[in-house]
Amino acid sequence: MIDKSELEKEQKVVQSEQVFVVKLPSKGKHGYTDTIKCRPLKVRDVKALVADPLEDEVEYVSRLIDAIQGTIVEGKINLRELSMPDFKKVLLAHRVNSIGAVFELGFYCSCKDELQTVKYDLMQLDEKEISDSYVEPVQLNSFSVRFPRVYGYIPEGKKSFSDVTDFDVLASAVVGKDVEELTLKEMKEVQAFVEKWDGSYGVQEDVEIPCKYCGKKVRVGIPFFLFIQRW
Repeated sequence: MIDKSELEKEQKVVQSEQVFVVKLPSKGKHGYTDTIKCRPLKVRDVKALVADPLEDEVEYVSRLIDAIQGTIVEGKINLRELSMPDFKKVLLAHRVNSIGAVFELGFYCSCKDELQTVKYDLMQLDEKEISDSYVEPVQLNSFSVRFPRVYGYIPEGKKSFSDVTDFDVLASAVVGKDVEELTLKEMKEVQAFVEKWDGSYGVQEDVEIPCKYCGKKVRVGIPFFLFIQRW
């Protein structure tokens, strides 16, 4: 039997904690909520990430998802069911609210074989919301398609992102049919749908940083999955 007094204590703790709201750029068009309420990460949440941070990329991201999942204080949502642009927005919000907005970016310029680092304010990143014209799901023959979900990028049994195939990702986009049972024509239609909307919304994923030696601007990717691992 649940101890009512203990439950009330837990509720008071949650209410007393700082809570921040993450507004997802997909605006609820993927069938899940358009906002998530979270508490900041605590040491207990990230201990599993620090213990063995990057030996296997896919397994690390899976543990990262579990850590973030435990911070959701309102709304039942499985982070693995989010689209990747939405999940990256959640990671950005946690970085800003749990650690801070300033992040150290590292990069190389072709003029000199030397790692350069620069502190970057993540609050400067642009964000684009999903188009109002986007409608999901889209019916294709005997099945439907939707925007790929996070779980398609971290399939079980894969260690590195280089091992993840288009078939893994597209399996999360096909609804009502096993991706392996698709004809090649159908597979081509699924790919065309994903390519049409890929990169159409979400947080800015790269920035241009001037080289301190030659002044040329170098395009640097934002390492979303390292936001929590690098303090």
